[in-house]
Amino acid sequence: MRWPRTLSFYVAREITAYTLLGLAAISVVMLTRSLVRVLDDLIGAGFRVEDLVSVASLLVTILTIYALPVSFLFGVLLAMGRMAADVEITAMRACGIGIRGILLPVFLMGAALSALTLELAVEIEPSARREMAASVRRMIVRGITVEPGRFNSIGERTVYVDARDEGRGNERRLRGIMISDQSDPERPFVVFAEKGRLTLDEERGEFLLQLERGDVHLDQEREDGRYQRVHFERFEYRFDVSDMLQPQIPRPRAMQIEDLRRVVERLDAGEEIEDLRETPPSYAAHLQRRYALPFAPALFALVGVPLGMQRRRGARSYGVILCALLAFGYYALHSFCELLAIESGFPPEIVWLPNVVYAAVGAFLLVRARRAS
Repeated sequence: MRWPRTLSFYVAREITAYTLLGLAAISVVMLTRSLVRVLDDLIGAGFRVEDLVSVASLLVTILTIYALPVSFLFGVLLAMGRMAADVEITAMRACGIGIRGILLPVFLMGAALSALTLELAVEIEPSARREMAASVRRMIVRGITVEPGRFNSIGERTVYVDARDEGRGNERRLRGIMISDQSDPERPFVVFAEKGRLTLDEERGEFLLQLERGDVHLDQEREDGRYQRVHFERFEYRFDVSDMLQPQIPRPRAMQIEDLRRVVERLDAGEEIEDLRETPPSYAAHLQRRYALPFAPALFALVGVPLGMQRRRGARSYGVILCALLAFGYYALHSFCELLAIESGFPPEIVWLPNVVYAAVGAFLLVRARRAS
């Protein structure tokens, strides 16, 4: 029998419509939950609207690896359920189109999404995680020293301001400024100023304070026993924060695939690596995870088509509930297997177990659906 192209395009169009609807809903829910957690780290850091937009865009990139497969499963179940409820599946079978003809366009869509998810998992998601960490560090550094009404410690310096006004770019306008500098134990000093401007130079990794009308009090006595105080009208004060802006060693989820593979090879060879952020088994487990997770859309196609095409009332509500159960089961099993590999000494290949289980379940459901037809 020839490939029913018109029917395939029709099925693909139905699934795409429901998938886009599910992607919008799932993305909003996941993005909102993630933003709430990130905002806990940014409150008081002086972040701006553009910072929030940047963080949200990075979060969308990170969450797409999970939202896209779940949305596709949602689209498959609802589209198949709607066509089964409207007796379209029965009509297709009456025309001689079996389960293979219905599954083919859905599986091809799942395979294409799996290829896209693989690119996300291997390159795009880790890069977004590194950029997210760098963005959060920049925002925290930019605002952590200028929170009014609090003594803020930065290394061996303590900074206090009475009030703060937002300026342009990285600039902050401050009033009632006190700085205690203990960076040089032999020459400590305290600075008081009526007002000033604070600017972060990200390229040089420095804060520049342009102070006006104040005094510098030196905490060392002169030979004649007199206390030293220097009055100024304008005073520029710089201090280094490059150590806070420098990128930290990324965790396995944020490492480039080449670096992650290199660490795993060194660990397999018995080398001891001192600067690991997590336990050694975590690196092998995360390497296997990057290649195992992208199979989710193709597996969801195998499972979703035979389950969705069963004719029943309330197909849409049934599809939503079934989508939640299948997606939760898949990713919960992935997390459990990953935990076994990291904490219990199981081989890292156990991360592939959810794929094997869902492939077996999908094959069983397809055979049963073929026999029933």
